Amino acid sequence: MHQHFENIKLEAIGSVVPNNAVSNDFFSELLSAKERSFFEKTVGIKNRYWADKNVTASDLGVEAFKVLEDNLTGFDKNCVDAIIFLSQTPDYLIPFTSNILQNKLGLRKDILCIDINAGCAGFIQGLSTAYSLASTLKEGKKVLLIIAETLSKIISIKDRTTSMLFGDGASAMLISKTDISNPTDFNFFSDGENFDSIIIPDGGYRNMTCPKSLEEYTTSEGVTKTRVNLEMNGKKVFDFTLREVAPSINQLIDSSSIERESIDNYLFHQSNLFIIKQITNLLEIDKLKVLTNIEEFGNTSSVSIPLLITGNSEKLSLNGKSLMAGYGSGLNWGNCYTDLSLTKIFKTKYV
Repeated sequence: MHQHFENIKLEAIGSVVPNNAVSNDFFSELLSAKERSFFEKTVGIKNRYWADKNVTASDLGVEAFKVLEDNLTGFDKNCVDAIIFLSQTPDYLIPFTSNILQNKLGLRKDILCIDINAGCAGFIQGLSTAYSLASTLKEGKKVLLIIAETLSKIISIKDRTTSMLFGDGASAMLISKTDISNPTDFNFFSDGENFDSIIIPDGGYRNMTCPKSLEEYTTSEGVTKTRVNLEMNGKKVFDFTLREVAPSINQLIDSSSIERESIDNYLFHQSNLFIIKQITNLLEIDKLKVLTNIEEFGNTSSVSIPLLITGNSEKLSLNGKSLMAGYGSGLNWGNCYTDLSLTKIFKTKYV
């Protein structure tokens, strides 16, 4: 699927992460000092932030929205006509979280509320949905997109294959019409045959939660979990990203008549430093144009690209023509080209 927009922009964006920093030393029982050093060099993660036990994704989403409220001069939240909440760790199975956020944020009742269950490609999918909605709104009306994850709640800290990878965070964005030409292109792909490459086996309605779901089991040394913890087939995911992501980016560039030399920045989902380097090599692009922050935040799933944006506000405000790529659970992947110099970008806040 390919989408093209002309006069829609990402108007503003703010992000938050929890104050609770978790360094690799926390995992000393899972990996030796030598193994942790190798992990840092290859995967690239040295730190991540985890929410407290009683803090949910919607709580982080509220804090991200406050960043917009506190920093946007003259912002009137009554201009929000639609709210999209995107997460794989919602507050409840039922009801949907955007509905809860409508009340928490004090938004109007005559508003469209939508939840999207999406993973590492979620920012691209959510942004596309927001652009589509914004294109139908009256002048002055906006779409609020909130992306939030508390992945620390779905991993087993006894599982060395997942526990060290993921961090928590949230981002809030406003999307609206603009008189300024802003050619924006998206493309999307899906491989549902390999849906189980990243999965929580129990807890849905294919495999409902039962006493056995909560029993710990060990598959190998350093890998102990339950069936309501996240499971990932690392080899399948690795092969998928190296096989599919770079060609899909080239396809977007070619089909959109984008001049490669005009792209100021590449913002890839922060999955794994080695994977990011391999995609960079496959695309034969300048390494200085590839932004990273995986060292500090780990893999925050759909929040990772927003955190890249809010962590590079000064650079993007000056040179904002950006190619963004998300890829992961589903298996899903997608890309977006837009100019982020039109966006009011607020620095990441720790809450």
